[in-house]
Amino acid sequence: MKNVVLYVRVSTDEQADKGFSLRDQEQKLLNYCLIHNMNVVFIFRDDHSAKSFNRPEFKKLFSFIKKNTSKVDGLLFTKWDRFSRNTSESYNKIKDFNELGVIVNAIEQPLDLSIPEQGLMLAVYLSMPEVENHRRSLNIIAGMRRALKEGRYVVSPPKGYSMGRDNQNKPILVPNDDAKYITEAFKLLSKGLYSQKEVLTKLKAKGFKTSKAAFGRIVRNPLYKGSVHIKAFQDEPEQIIKGIHEPLVSEAIFDKVQDLINNNSKQYRVNHKKVNTKFPLKGFVLCPSCHKPLKASTSKGRTQYYSYYHCYKPCNTRYKAEDVELWMNSFLSGITLNKNAQELLSKMIENRFKEQTKCKNLSPKHYQEIESLEKKLIKLQDLYLEGDFNSEEYQNTKRRLKKRLNELKQIEETFKKSKDVLNIYKNGLKKLESFDKHFIDSNIDLKRQLLGSIFPEKFQFENNEVRTEDINPILLKIASINKVLKENKKRDKPKKDDLSHLVLKTGLEIVYFTTFTTSTKTIKQSNKSIIPSNNK
Repeated sequence: MKNVVLYVRVSTDEQADKGFSLRDQEQKLLNYCLIHNMNVVFIFRDDHSAKSFNRPEFKKLFSFIKKNTSKVDGLLFTKWDRFSRNTSESYNKIKDFNELGVIVNAIEQPLDLSIPEQGLMLAVYLSMPEVENHRRSLNIIAGMRRALKEGRYVVSPPKGYSMGRDNQNKPILVPNDDAKYITEAFKLLSKGLYSQKEVLTKLKAKGFKTSKAAFGRIVRNPLYKGSVHIKAFQDEPEQIIKGIHEPLVSEAIFDKVQDLINNNSKQYRVNHKKVNTKFPLKGFVLCPSCHKPLKASTSKGRTQYYSYYHCYKPCNTRYKAEDVELWMNSFLSGITLNKNAQELLSKMIENRFKEQTKCKNLSPKHYQEIESLEKKLIKLQDLYLEGDFNSEEYQNTKRRLKKRLNELKQIEETFKKSKDVLNIYKNGLKKLESFDKHFIDSNIDLKRQLLGSIFPEKFQFENNEVRTEDINPILLKIASINKVLKENKKRDKPKKDDLSHLVLKTGLEIVYFTTFTTSTKTIKQSNKSIIPSNNK
């Protein structure tokens, strides 16, 4: 009988989501252990976000397993997003558990990590929640910016304001007890007789509480004159919008204070140097000895100039710029997908994604039901107003109709979200086609953006190659596939190495891809085993 530790997690923003309750997860895990004859040693319950492993209960869990390594065989949870929503950290943590002899697995998304192909699906499972988090974050940012463009300040209120509600029950800034101090501060400063320090001292004597640095931000904040500042984002420029909240000072006084502050203070400007186009990797490459970012420079020889990436003294790390360029281009060609491989991987992810999410769109019949329910709700309200229903009957019927309507709309919303996530994967894979050529043809800014997307942290060179330990796990698997494909092309036979089952014997590759894209049956079979039959 195997001894296992159970881990259940639900963050604050997931408390209301169906199927995410701690009790529901715990019951599923206990039932699973009962069926598979497993002994539950301990259950850890967590209520923190999975963006990192810096969670109190998870730290206790890891400490418990380290102390009781001989008594624990496995760690179980319901899904991989309960374990973590951070791909790179997950791989390191799984490695830590494996070194302790503890197998980590999800009962609803089980994987046998001793099989190389399963490693690719683990990367998909772990990256899905991370992609969803990023999508949710972008949606929140879009919603906040939309509100700011309407003049509605929805961020944490500054000193002098509290967050209230207007007649439409939407958030709006309302002056609080500190508002009078803010107004007085601007009036005193506008006279030109007092410094910021003197004004702050006067206000503190009257009961106003703030720091010197915070006061400096207050007197420069255009929110107090009724304007909303919107920061630049992506392609959108910085904007100043007329707010709908009550200003604490007039525009004339605010602008006069800004003129006085600017005239009385020295403005120091730092001219930042542009990144040298010769050194796109500057700041990304770490010294293998001291782990500091390498700097770059050009020195003059007898007949020509030579460029290097090098470390600070006393480290003697020094790479020729042309060698570094060759190593990087070699690495990028390794993570570049050809069209056939991109289509295969895209189909695999789509098929497994549908299998795991089990999301289906509403049928025409369901849309008719939605329309019918909405009409019934309107009719129910009319009948209630006419006196055909008492209050209790009306509320019960309304609750029943709305429950079904919400269920249908939730299914529709879930399908749309899952479709968006799947499209992100597909678009991401398409961008990996001719990735090396795209990098070479890009300008210096785009090159550095691409490098930042590949390497979550800075990287090092090892044996004249890019050390791939810290890169995105999916890219690492792609590099491994490409490496084996190239070796097979040279040797005309498959090599039994990591992900070797993904590689086909020479002469079968074109046939297999064609069959894959045209036969649903073959696609289903490929999820069970990616090895095609040797029988022609």
